[in-house]
Amino acid sequence: MTQSQIHPDQGVFVPKPTEVKQRFNSLDVLRGFAVLAIFAVNIKMMANGFNHYRFSSFWEGDAAPLIAWLLSNFVHGKFITIFTVLFGAGLALLLARDEPVPVGIVLRRLFWLAVFGGIHLIFIREGDILIWYALVGFLAVPFAKLSSRSLFTVGLGLQVLVFIYYTVAPLSDTDIPTLWLATPDAHQDVAAIMLGPVSGQIAARLEAAPYYMVDLLLVGGFWIETLGKMLLGMAFLKSGFLGGRLPIKHYILWGVLGLFIATANDLLTPFLDVEDKLQGVVLSITSFAHYYGGALAWSALIIGCVSMGWKGSWLAAVGRTAFTVYILQSVIGLLLFSSLGFGLFGQLSLFQLMIVTLIVWGFFLCAAPLWLRYFRFGPLEWIWRSLTYQKVQRFRR
Repeated sequence: MTQSQIHPDQGVFVPKPTEVKQRFNSLDVLRGFAVLAIFAVNIKMMANGFNHYRFSSFWEGDAAPLIAWLLSNFVHGKFITIFTVLFGAGLALLLARDEPVPVGIVLRRLFWLAVFGGIHLIFIREGDILIWYALVGFLAVPFAKLSSRSLFTVGLGLQVLVFIYYTVAPLSDTDIPTLWLATPDAHQDVAAIMLGPVSGQIAARLEAAPYYMVDLLLVGGFWIETLGKMLLGMAFLKSGFLGGRLPIKHYILWGVLGLFIATANDLLTPFLDVEDKLQGVVLSITSFAHYYGGALAWSALIIGCVSMGWKGSWLAAVGRTAFTVYILQSVIGLLLFSSLGFGLFGQLSLFQLMIVTLIVWGFFLCAAPLWLRYFRFGPLEWIWRSLTYQKVQRFRR
């Protein structure tokens, strides 16, 4: 986020990064919660490949079914949805206020995010989300000044459109690169890459990049889903929901609604016949909406707590350094599971991975507040802002 100040001599607005006191604490807390929760899901792919990320049945161990159920019902898909919604809200904060940041600066901000995302995608992890956010963010910019009602209408309309698209034009399962294979033995091929030379890892990510950017994002329709979520984020910000400005009863109602949507698929499954065409469509809709309901319920719970006085200072610090935390999570995964570090690919159970996750969470919850005690931004946030404003930003407090 940025603020605009009037230059004392020229009387013109000079944009600069937002100071801490002008941030929305509710957004920082929710963002911090989301970026940590995302790691609990992503670590499965880092540690054992996409097939273990997608299919919980591939994991062995007595605790695996319970952990997989907990992740599926309470984490998977919910927090990446929140993360995307918050990105859209951030664009609205920049563009839709009384003193908006010039569009050129916002576009430059997105350009540099795409550069960072591309580096992450090729050299660190094939599942980067930043480059998607940057590219789809360019499409979201023109919508930023619409009213919350219009943004809700367009955002929800895009989600309906993408559901129809997923139904009539599912992704092809041919010519999938090794790193994105979901077959039962795919992790063996991925292990050979991740435990081999660094040049082989980079080559595999280069092979996977066109599939990730074209087949999944463009042809697969993920750009439509991502854009819709960003617009919903703008709408929720303008409505006061994300800023914690609504009465607490509204957060309770939104939370109950989100919980109902998230559990509708499980509640309806015993009573509907999936072989029946109409009933199967109903189940598909509730299954598709599961992520959105869970994201809404978690958001209402967290922001409702903040609106009642909970500071969540440790989580807020993680949220203020979320860019750095997101990249460092991937670096930690690379060091733990590839030949660059401990080479533990395929060696840890799902239970052990959750122990690692808790340790990583503890590290960031301690490190982020300590870092911000001495520095104004996270290290990558500082570089990003300096490139965006074409001026080296003040770093130390």
